[in-house]
Amino acid sequence: MKAVIQRCTSASVTVDGKVISSIGRGILCLIGIGTNDTEHESQWLASKLLAMRLFPEDKEGESWGWKRSVVDAGYEVLCVSQFTLMANLKKGSKPDFHGAMSSETSKQMYLDFLQDLRQKYQADKIQDGEFGAMMDVQLVNDGPVTLILDSTTDAPARPTAKTPLSNDLKQKRKAELAQKAVEKSERLAQEKAGREQQLPRNGGETEEERAELIAKEKELIDSAEQKSKELADRFKVAMTESY
Repeated sequence: MKAVIQRCTSASVTVDGKVISSIGRGILCLIGIGTNDTEHESQWLASKLLAMRLFPEDKEGESWGWKRSVVDAGYEVLCVSQFTLMANLKKGSKPDFHGAMSSETSKQMYLDFLQDLRQKYQADKIQDGEFGAMMDVQLVNDGPVTLILDSTTDAPARPTAKTPLSNDLKQKRKAELAQKAVEKSERLAQEKAGREQQLPRNGGETEEERAELIAKEKELIDSAEQKSKELADRFKVAMTESY
């Protein structure tokens, strides 16, 4: 989707000599919908439009200052569908509009875009023109301030759907995790046995001292094994739930 965003002190749309929409201070936004646009681009543009800090604070003598969004300031938004934004002029002098989504499909997307704006802001502050009609659009551009948004270059990538694992692959992953847990347990047991063998047998300590040393060693090893088992169980549950 493409959008031409203009900060304005007033704007209006006239159809057949009758003003059908008008706003005071706020944003006039021309919207173009391309053949590859989806709900992802529409929702991104709605959120971006409402979040852009285009307005100064209401201070005497402050005419610029990018501090407040249209929502922060409580201003209005006037949207106008504009398929000509999708024109291609790379070849020749006649605009090519093949990049624009068909009117049958784009109308519903445009209406969904408006509904998204109204839900994210205030319904009575979102105005629009007449889809597909010949319109006279007037505004007093404040600044002038005019910005362009293009979802093909400005929007984040669409989230990719995660491919579910087959039952066979799930079982294989579970078996691999279980085997790793067994191998780790065996390795810890071997390390424990090795440390016990390395304890001095006749180092001059008493039987009580040796028993205390062995008990402390065992306590540390048991604690490490318990933590390792808990981590392995958590990892196994997390992996199972993710698939």
